[in-house]
Amino acid sequence: MSLNLGRITQIAFMTRDIQASIEHFADDLGIGPWFVLERSVFSHSTYRGAPSTVDLTTAFAFGRGMEFELMQVNNDEPSMWRDAAKGDFVRERFHHWCIWPQDYDATLADARARGYETLQEGATPRGRFIYLTNTRSPDEVLELTESTPERRAFQKLVADAGANWDGREHIRTGWNS
Repeated sequence: MSLNLGRITQIAFMTRDIQASIEHFADDLGIGPWFVLERSVFSHSTYRGAPSTVDLTTAFAFGRGMEFELMQVNNDEPSMWRDAAKGDFVRERFHHWCIWPQDYDATLADARARGYETLQEGATPRGRFIYLTNTRSPDEVLELTESTPERRAFQKLVADAGANWDGREHIRTGWNS
């Protein structure tokens, strides 16, 4: 067993107003441009083992050597995002760390051996994901995302845009048409 599960490659924040959060991250923190996925599509999703119908808007940007994600839940169906949005915060708050393991299944088995348990899991057209909690650190959520060719291509698109961003265009459009 390795000393850790892998390099943190993304930090994610819950928001109630994704547009305001994008403006804050772009103007005040210099992170952008943002790639927005309105009404994210899940092939399937479960929350605490039960089916979960999620309506989620997400946005991704790269800066400071890391990918950033903003998440806004758009419905009141049971999910970790709904629960997080009900928390006490003004514009956005930290939600989870993410790693992109080379071997998703082996890393997940390693995480479970370390005491991590499933909170939310599912799949998008880009691949599987799972959010894990651990009783040793109850406020921490760790996401593992499957490193598929589709996901790696999207991550490269976001990283390349962030590396060359001039600060003007806060939201990148026309990339998923």
